Amino acid sequence: MPRTGLNAGELKERAVAVASERMAVMGCDKFRVTDVAGALGVSHAALYAHFSGKAALIDAVVDDWLDHSRVPLAEIVAGEGPAQERLRLWALTRLRLKREAARKEPHLFAAFDLLSHRLREVVLHHIAHQRLEITTLLAEAYPALPDPEHAAKVVQAALVGYSHPKLVAEYLCLPDEEVEGNLLAVLDAVLKGLTAELPQG
Repeated sequence: MPRTGLNAGELKERAVAVASERMAVMGCDKFRVTDVAGALGVSHAALYAHFSGKAALIDAVVDDWLDHSRVPLAEIVAGEGPAQERLRLWALTRLRLKREAARKEPHLFAAFDLLSHRLREVVLHHIAHQRLEITTLLAEAYPALPDPEHAAKVVQAALVGYSHPKLVAEYLCLPDEEVEGNLLAVLDAVLKGLTAELPQG
């Protein structure tokens, strides 16, 4: 156990929290692993036992942030009510979470954008997780859909303008109502195309 009195799991958790705080003040580019180690009262070697370097620490910060954002979306997927409406609510909720994060947690949103640009594993996992949730909702909403997983990829691609951090940030200048209306119009159009040949009723 490090001299901080923290066990390995606690040290990693505190390191992520401190790194997030440093990033809020200094940005991703300027904060250093040694700053985090100093704030925790451990050597940078102690942190390297848990994080291979600065990039891995940023990955952990973003992953922790994304974990929290997944909770309300998971609740929608597991919830009750018509799956078609839950899919629309899921898409709207994801958009609202991202726009709120871009406004209130710009340092984390910027880090997410950086990792998205570099296609880091934490981002690829996040994309895959969201595709699985879309697949689940589509399969429930449209039982006759022949390939829900492929349909989910189509939906995910169509909505990239409302999920990619760079594009979300670019359209923060527009009113929420306008952006949400545009998202629903795109989603409805894509779903109409995907389900056009399905048996009705």
